[in-house]
Amino acid sequence: MGLELMRSTSASNSVFRVVCGEMVINDKQNLHSEAVFGLVRSNKLGVSIDDQSVVLNENDIYFIAPNRKYRFNDYENASVDVISLNFSNATAVSQDYILQSIIRALVNGNCSSFAKISPGENGYSFMHSAFADVKKAESEKPTYFQLQVYSKMYGMFYELFSNNYVKILDVEMRSKKYRALMRVTHYIDNHYSDGVSLEEVAEATGISRYYVSHLFKELMDNTFVGYVNELRLNHAAMLLVTTDSPIIEIASKSGFNNLSNFNRAFKMYFGKTPSAYRKGS
Repeated sequence: MGLELMRSTSASNSVFRVVCGEMVINDKQNLHSEAVFGLVRSNKLGVSIDDQSVVLNENDIYFIAPNRKYRFNDYENASVDVISLNFSNATAVSQDYILQSIIRALVNGNCSSFAKISPGENGYSFMHSAFADVKKAESEKPTYFQLQVYSKMYGMFYELFSNNYVKILDVEMRSKKYRALMRVTHYIDNHYSDGVSLEEVAEATGISRYYVSHLFKELMDNTFVGYVNELRLNHAAMLLVTTDSPIIEIASKSGFNNLSNFNRAFKMYFGKTPSAYRKGS
């Protein structure tokens, strides 16, 4: 599932695939394949991740590793700017920019999932300045802006790891499981609108149906069907507010072959019908 942002830039033409924007804050459970740096611009909010709850105050910077489930709470009037990085081409990134061991740890879930850096702490001044520089470069895209983005992102990752805000964990079995889960979710993310089934995923990835189900239960606290439906419904919600396409067409593009089933599932998930969701956007 991709990260949902407001007023975002398009992904720059680089292996980093950096996107800057404003976080959509709600109380839904979030799960996305991008790594995220966030900067709390106003007020404060809470975030729940890995059985811990953290309060983020104004001007705090935070980092969330990819493929981790988290939820915001107590976020009234809070605004958060983010830099997201897509590591789907992890090999290319590691070859030229970040050490392979770090990329593997991030992508495979073999590192700390969350970090909070507050004003006055080690590395904060650099990261705060770098955040602004990257956002400006990605927005204006001057000549050779990618070089500036690369250098700043290098520095931000250096501060994260050198100050032990994020630590690599030596858990080989967990790493293997996350690699398997990444293969599964990568396939689903690219085929969920085509009526993908558990049998199809198992055959395409070479992982048994039982183990696929086990991975979702153990690592994501979800089911295969639940994960696919969340992808479809969030994709449909995005199309409802960004296009004028008929609802029946949106249902089909999101993997639902029955409008009644789509309407029922959408209302159960979002608490309102697709039509009401579109009107309230």
